[in-house]
Amino acid sequence: MQHNKILYTFLMLLGLFSSASAQKKMAVTIDDLTNMSVGKDPELIRYVNTEIVKTCVKYQVPAIGFVNETHLYKNNQLDSTGVEFLKIWVDNKLELGNHTYSHADYNKVTEEQFFEEIEKGQLITSQLIKPAKVKYFRHPFLHRGNTAEKVKALEDYLKDHNMVEAPVTLDNSEWIYAAAYKKAFDADDDVMKDSIANSYVSYMISKIRYYEKSSHTLFDRNISQILLVHDNLLNAEHLDELLEAIQKEGYQFVSLEEALKDPAYKSEDNVVAGWGISWLQRWAITQKQPKKFYKGEPLCPDFIQEYSGISE
Repeated sequence: MQHNKILYTFLMLLGLFSSASAQKKMAVTIDDLTNMSVGKDPELIRYVNTEIVKTCVKYQVPAIGFVNETHLYKNNQLDSTGVEFLKIWVDNKLELGNHTYSHADYNKVTEEQFFEEIEKGQLITSQLIKPAKVKYFRHPFLHRGNTAEKVKALEDYLKDHNMVEAPVTLDNSEWIYAAAYKKAFDADDDVMKDSIANSYVSYMISKIRYYEKSSHTLFDRNISQILLVHDNLLNAEHLDELLEAIQKEGYQFVSLEEALKDPAYKSEDNVVAGWGISWLQRWAITQKQPKKFYKGEPLCPDFIQEYSGISE
């Protein structure tokens, strides 16, 4: 922790941080394009992606969507409809990143299999965004490797292929909310949908405030945060309310590239584990923060877990 504070103070003295840069910043990253949560109904998938993109444009959010290209195929043949859904993002000048071909879990496959997943996972995306390159990689399940050898192998692979790891600081259980919301949608239960949506926004803001506190403990300031949400029906219909609430918290939406300029992202991370967590927690573990650091993290409400059938 002391090393990070010294680095930040040094940069301040160099004038690399102006008063404007001290404004709260957040990058919005959206996983699992195009998507994994609403089944195979093409019209529903079109609706989800169209609405999420429209909301990002409305709030001037330079979001990045992380793609699983397996969703672009039907019966092992490239589906033009799936490609069209990705073009909705590209046509609105939103960036696309690599989330592996089939959302593979690095902890459950070999290094070679995982690297093949990365390469296969950007074949179509690369064509859509030319002349730009796929720059950012997001780990499925936020798994960086469950052995030191696998962590190092992935780091080396990404470096050798000029790709950048896309960390997450604002981790959350939005995916459980999304499952509950889809269940209520399928049941045509508008009352439950409204209850889930209202809880979702308040839960996410409580998570943001919790991680802000963590950031202040580690760095004596609120770093440029990186939010993880998913390409799903819940966000198609309620990302608008969430972004508005985030703005009321004082945040300016920035690109992932801009967020990663924050020197906090150069912090040491020597965590080797079978689970995925916020990078703020990874840095805290590396720094051997006491148990009290982790206390008070907001949990997904019981009624959401019970209704969705998913435990946090």
